[in-house]
Amino acid sequence: MAIEFLESIQKGEVSKLTNYETMELEQVDDVLTVTLNRKNNLNAMNLTMIKELIQLCDWLREERSVHYVVFTNQGRIFSAGADVFEMFEGMDDEDFKNEELRRMQLVGQEMIRKLESMEQITIAAINGSAYGGAVAIALTADFRLLTENSVLNLPETNIGLFLTWGCTPRLVKTVGALKAKEMIMLCEDISAEESVQWGLVNKVVAKDQLKQEVDSIIAKIRTKGSHSIRLTKKMINASAAPNFGEIVMTENELVEKVVLAGETKRKLEEFHLSKQK
Repeated sequence: MAIEFLESIQKGEVSKLTNYETMELEQVDDVLTVTLNRKNNLNAMNLTMIKELIQLCDWLREERSVHYVVFTNQGRIFSAGADVFEMFEGMDDEDFKNEELRRMQLVGQEMIRKLESMEQITIAAINGSAYGGAVAIALTADFRLLTENSVLNLPETNIGLFLTWGCTPRLVKTVGALKAKEMIMLCEDISAEESVQWGLVNKVVAKDQLKQEVDSIIAKIRTKGSHSIRLTKKMINASAAPNFGEIVMTENELVEKVVLAGETKRKLEEFHLSKQK
């Protein structure tokens, strides 16, 4: 799974606007809208979606006609986060234990890094609640909008994991250590209003006003100097970047240690049983 995906990424395989299984792309002028579309699976992020997001970033690095990228969703929630049941299928197999866990983390880290470093201005138009890895994706965006009555939630410790893909230090930089511990350790819903107060999103909007607000942000940026906007993004991202090189380097092995200890399997089984009740 993750091994083959990582190898294809390293070979530089790049897709354009077609042939995506997990999302729909639409370009109007210089605005590309990326719509997550696994709504029958609550837009959960399986390895295919992660690979396709990486391929999208690779294509956009060379695509000069796109200046703005909007991430949004089909269905009632933005995304349920990582599709843990698919990703951890076969976790009792020795090959999985020895290699797959580490490789899955490398793929996730690569996705977050590439989304964060895109030269285009990115907007997360979060139409519904977002969980786990979906919150991580949203946090890579330059602007984040969240619809009313939606929540953000980090459920990782509920299933015997911790916030991975290099996202824990990013979250600490965004909300501070105290709030990061609250989000990750308690796994409680963060309301739309709290999300603004904590600096997780820029604004809360009504569902029927989401596109209008996206268009408004883009219209305002269009009036600025394009070179100064691009350099401003780079300068701010560089200034906000946490010094977490050692954390990212060791995170893969830490995940492997947690999973092989047996806690993740037990918590996943408990979670699965709770959803069947």
